[in-house]
Amino acid sequence: MQKVLVDLKNICKSFGDTEVLHDFNLYIMENEFVTLLGPSGCGKTTLLRMIGGFDSPTSGDIYFDGKLINGVEPNKREINTVFQRYALFPHLNVFDNVAFGLKLKKMEKSQIKEEVEAALKLVKLEGFEDRKIDTLSGGQMQRIAMARAIVCKPKLLLLDEPLAALDLKLRQDMQYELKEMQKKLGITFIYVTHDQEEALTMSDTIVVMNEGRILQIGTPEMIYNEPKTRFVANFIGESNIVEGKMLKDYLVKFEGASFECVDNGFSKNEDVDVVIRPEDLEIIDAKDAKIKGVIDSKTFKGVHHEINIIVNDKEYTVHTTKDYPLGIEVGLTVSPENIQIMKKPGLNTFSGVMDYDGKVKISDNIVLDSESELEEGTAVVVRILTGDVLLDDIDESDFKGTIKDIKKRGIYSDVYVESENIIFVSSTSKVHHVGDEVGVWIKPEKVKLEVEEDEGD
Repeated sequence: MQKVLVDLKNICKSFGDTEVLHDFNLYIMENEFVTLLGPSGCGKTTLLRMIGGFDSPTSGDIYFDGKLINGVEPNKREINTVFQRYALFPHLNVFDNVAFGLKLKKMEKSQIKEEVEAALKLVKLEGFEDRKIDTLSGGQMQRIAMARAIVCKPKLLLLDEPLAALDLKLRQDMQYELKEMQKKLGITFIYVTHDQEEALTMSDTIVVMNEGRILQIGTPEMIYNEPKTRFVANFIGESNIVEGKMLKDYLVKFEGASFECVDNGFSKNEDVDVVIRPEDLEIIDAKDAKIKGVIDSKTFKGVHHEINIIVNDKEYTVHTTKDYPLGIEVGLTVSPENIQIMKKPGLNTFSGVMDYDGKVKISDNIVLDSESELEEGTAVVVRILTGDVLLDDIDESDFKGTIKDIKKRGIYSDVYVESENIIFVSSTSKVHHVGDEVGVWIKPEKVKLEVEEDEGD
């Protein structure tokens, strides 16, 4: 049974007034290949440095193999790091570079020789022991850095974009080799990259980060096929993202047509974003399609054609092995399992029923004031902008709730408050903390109501 090797609890890191990581929680299992993926400045390298002991969190705790390691020096952790620049010693030959850590441990010469030869064999550089570092290619130096890191048999290996300096072909070859090496060694790898292909190729688990927060955790397949936010959908590969409406569970409407899908848990008639990957759209005869458009441009990409189709003034991108002429009208279709539904940012949407005097019930115990004159008993869709959900003292509020999550967006944060099993999202610049009990207050004029539509086909 796998056990937790690294456990990061409530990690925050600031440099002056700049917050790099905020309330970061993550655990990593033994023998797992985990990739921290995100754009430059998202905090992934800072996190790696703190796990390695080269930096310390402003607050929060780091546990390694069940022990708190805050303040433990890097050389006293069973952790090694491979840096982007490799950090090899130019005055030492290959053997002495790889043997450096073993010599610090006062190991017998015969054992050092045996361990170094085994490490060089693993990275496919047998016979390079006497070579000088400045005679090696970039790929060979990367392998030597790997050999030096694994020869001491650490429980955890940290890799900070180690393939970034390599050319494309060598980088692709090394991706497969690193994954095979991790399997043979049985060492936990934490790999940092901004390259989506690297993450998808090598990882058991991908942690997508942005602005010092985790946006999604999952297998490569899950992250690619089921993105939870617009950022993840756009950052991991290409996506068509269009506005839609969830008519009910498993039925979404976009481009004026209804489509079966595999998503549930949304309110009836909730406004959503619909995500479809280019390779999941199929071009068919226009007369057989719910969605029709005109081919506007196309590009041959080698293994497929990238075709852009204009539908209702919006552009859809399709990847297909077939070629089509410009300017013709075509239809588009997509299978239910290839339609991904995401909640819209910046908007709370609930199902409700009108009560007396313009009040609207969204649960048995939560009743909101509105300025509506709809009749009592009318089924409605309730929409409230996240910026109009105000968090205040409990005594001054409409009702109270508990903060379940906080996601930073620039100078604002989205605060997720649970009350009566309903989640309200409040966008605020005020400082709050997960677990706090707060009051929720919404002005009547900010509660927008719409009569619930009949379910479509």
